[in-house]
Amino acid sequence: MHLCQVVPYASYPPRRGGDHRTHGIVKEFPSYGDTVTRYCQGGTPETYRSRDLRRRIHIDDGYEEHRHFHPIHELVKAPMLFGYPNVFASNALQLADDGLPELLETADVVMVREPWQMPHVINTTPADTPIVFSSHNVEIERFEDINRPAFDNRTMQRVRELEQAAVTKADAVVCTSERDANVYQKKYETKTPMIIAPNGTYEETIREHCPDSDAARRVRRRYGIDKEAIVCLFMGSDYQPNVEAGKVTIDIARELQTHSKPIHFLIMGSVGNSLDQHSMPPNVTITGYVEDEFEAHFDASNIALNPMLSGGGTNIKLFDYFARGLPVVSTPFGVRGINIRDGGHLKVADTETFPKIISTLSNAPETRKKLGQEGKRLTQTQYTWEISSERIRESLTSILSAYN
Repeated sequence: MHLCQVVPYASYPPRRGGDHRTHGIVKEFPSYGDTVTRYCQGGTPETYRSRDLRRRIHIDDGYEEHRHFHPIHELVKAPMLFGYPNVFASNALQLADDGLPELLETADVVMVREPWQMPHVINTTPADTPIVFSSHNVEIERFEDINRPAFDNRTMQRVRELEQAAVTKADAVVCTSERDANVYQKKYETKTPMIIAPNGTYEETIREHCPDSDAARRVRRRYGIDKEAIVCLFMGSDYQPNVEAGKVTIDIARELQTHSKPIHFLIMGSVGNSLDQHSMPPNVTITGYVEDEFEAHFDASNIALNPMLSGGGTNIKLFDYFARGLPVVSTPFGVRGINIRDGGHLKVADTETFPKIISTLSNAPETRKKLGQEGKRLTQTQYTWEISSERIRESLTSILSAYN
């Protein structure tokens, strides 16, 4: 099978949750002798900061990323930096799609990430080639609460039209959860086959939690964290729902400043770029994007937080926490669409109750350990990219058989 994957921007190496999904759901294909070619419509801010302007990236045998850099692609993506949807991606491809028609012509299957590029891909792909819409979020939900000056009903209507076309005109839809599939079927009255491929983490990242490691101690010393403190970790990219959750984390930290046992909060990732660091309580550390001793930041932590209140899809960070054996406290929104048990795999509560739960867990090391082990076991058996990738491949093989 030759798969052409079409995505809005350079995705390898993956940095954001969406990039991990883009890579993760196809990573097993080459091991079966398949080929994967990814067409990227331009770069990302990280691409340009790193000056990595290679047009072709070799990822593995039979797996490459092709990047088409063009000013118009960056122009139409600029609003994304401020939280707006990428509604003009398909229009830009109509003006500049160098290399894409050839990739679509030679593909056995085409998979498109998110709805923004679908109109052009549908119009350009040969009629006898199946097109799969790979959903990362229910976009109409993701953007329905957006509060931006230039975001009006016309923009929201365009989001709805693009998503509806993607869901109803594709030969199959890949969803992150049964919940998302049900939402699509209800909102858009579609009978398009749904492939459920959950978000997850990489098998290689699943490991024991090592709080007593030298690396964990170094991380605590780097940030001046008391060795006896309970450390709560929140991790995220600079994405509005994460920023909202980061602010909630800071409010929780303020409430626990005077706790009898010192409780410190690490906010890791580019989400820190959008948080006001001038009014930060002393028990909060904003690390920014971390590469040096990334894994040690998990080991330096005792509890992981997932205080999400908005967004779409399912939270990849949840599985990253589980993979490292960390006990997790999450909002109900943060676990929607995930087969999870409150009190068994993690603690689920409204944000108002987070301080009380954190306080209780701070004095219950055995409970923390048990939760961490159960969350890790769940991830190992149900939520890895390898499992999802093989599930998608099996479904695409069936779709191809039907076409042939």
